Amino acid sequence: MLFTKRLMLTIAALALIILASFALSGYFTPDDLKHETDRWAVIEDVNGDRMAVEPTNDAVWSGLVQMYHEGTEQWVGGVVERYSNRWGFRFKPDTVTIAEVTAEGLQATIEIISSDIEYWEKLGWAYVSAKVVEVHFLSS
Repeated sequence: MLFTKRLMLTIAALALIILASFALSGYFTPDDLKHETDRWAVIEDVNGDRMAVEPTNDAVWSGLVQMYHEGTEQWVGGVVERYSNRWGFRFKPDTVTIAEVTAEGLQATIEIISSDIEYWEKLGWAYVSAKVVEVHFLSS
């Protein structure tokens, strides 16, 4: 009887651990938000997927900060290049742009770009309908 209770408790504990890992698998990890510059914004697309963008252009940076404060959604994009984060790509920092409208053929989600990076690299540009959920800048 004691063995059965212990076995049931062990199985219940393992089930909780497995369920927790599945529940957390949909959330982003620090690797999703990898960055190399002293300022970056975290964008979230319509599917809730997140990644960091690191614009080198001051006007684009200001636009991202404004989007963050206003809670607005716009097209954020740039030239797609391979990168060692969860998604396997980023928007090249010196090409990051914000647009109210964009060509339909350039519109995607983070997951769609990630699933066929080679296609998007050949196309060059891609845009994601996104909101800015975090802004970060390191002071010197």
